[in-house]
Amino acid sequence: MRLTIFMLALAATLVSVAPPVSAQSTTVPVRFRAQDIARIQGGYAVAVADFNNDGRPDVMANSVGAGNDIAWYQNPSWRRVVIVPQASRVVNQAMADIDGDGIPEVAYQSEFAMQAANSEGLNWIARSGGRPGGTWRAEVVDRFETSHHVQWADFDGDGRLELVNAPLIGAGSLAPTYDQDVASVFWYDQANWRRHTIDDQIPGIIHRVRPYKWDGSDRDALLVASFEGIALYQAQGSGESMRFTKTLISRGHVDAAPRLGASDVGAWTNSDGRRILASVEPWHGNEVVVYTQDDGQWKRRVIFDRVQSGHEIAVLDLNGDGLADIVANDNSRVTEQRPDATPGVHVFFSPKDPATGEWQYSRIETQAAMNGCVGADMNRDGAPDIVCTGGGGVIRWYENLGR
Repeated sequence: MRLTIFMLALAATLVSVAPPVSAQSTTVPVRFRAQDIARIQGGYAVAVADFNNDGRPDVMANSVGAGNDIAWYQNPSWRRVVIVPQASRVVNQAMADIDGDGIPEVAYQSEFAMQAANSEGLNWIARSGGRPGGTWRAEVVDRFETSHHVQWADFDGDGRLELVNAPLIGAGSLAPTYDQDVASVFWYDQANWRRHTIDDQIPGIIHRVRPYKWDGSDRDALLVASFEGIALYQAQGSGESMRFTKTLISRGHVDAAPRLGASDVGAWTNSDGRRILASVEPWHGNEVVVYTQDDGQWKRRVIFDRVQSGHEIAVLDLNGDGLADIVANDNSRVTEQRPDATPGVHVFFSPKDPATGEWQYSRIETQAAMNGCVGADMNRDGAPDIVCTGGGGVIRWYENLGR
């Protein structure tokens, strides 16, 4: 592994005179209409891609259970198309057209468990062979215990995507704290799917990795949300000689394991050129956090702390004002033991100054527990919609109706 720790820029809490988020209001910039795609037992991750090359974003979601199919749902009929039957304990997927035939390949991870001893951690590539409606050919490209999050990224800017694999934990990390070992992030070249290390010294849990074009070049950087907080990895060189520079942006939520660090992170550059980060903290935590820069230092601002079971975050401009809005899911479920749970989807609309202004808040889902959400223009009307799934047992999209 060739990793340079280039800079440590720990974020400080920004004290603002304005309230961070408004009470829920009917005057938020965007209204949404919920529409169901399908029922799913124990939904975990959701993603969108055009699987049949008709110009419409289709949907794929998975359930971390035994004997589930890899399937996509065709927009707008939402017909379920099984491409890999009887896949076991699938935890994540990522799509990219790596062979240029107009149909995306699917990278997915199966045989996941929260204990390394019980998690074979299979990493697969599934190919349609030009037949997106049939059974696809799937091949294992790597085995690594607790493989948990997969992404595609172009680290060397050559137009050819690398595959990224982030196992959840190291072999020695165990419940309930999961902090006894270090975890790793890997990348793979399409030529031979050989495993290369980005970092193998990340403490505790790695929960999400997100590619982002950080410096305006053709290269993707990688944002990593973990017990360590939020870290940025940037590649130099190309091919087998690539090395990565690490910048620790923030420690995230500081507490004892497992209640520390960050669960997910997203990035956006506003129309005025200012970059913001958004995070849900700590791991599976309750805080929605915004990061802005001031004199080169990242400032941490908690804008909401009433998510009961946060998991992922999405950052996108929902109302066309050029500013980053935030979607945070909540996978909590109302039970006799948790009567005050807040399942659903929380949306935050950005003020002109995200560092000090008041964010407008709307809870657009109040019934179904949601584990993850992504943005996509599902009906091709030019406005970004939201697609979610989770423990509430449904894949649902929320149509952006504007005002």
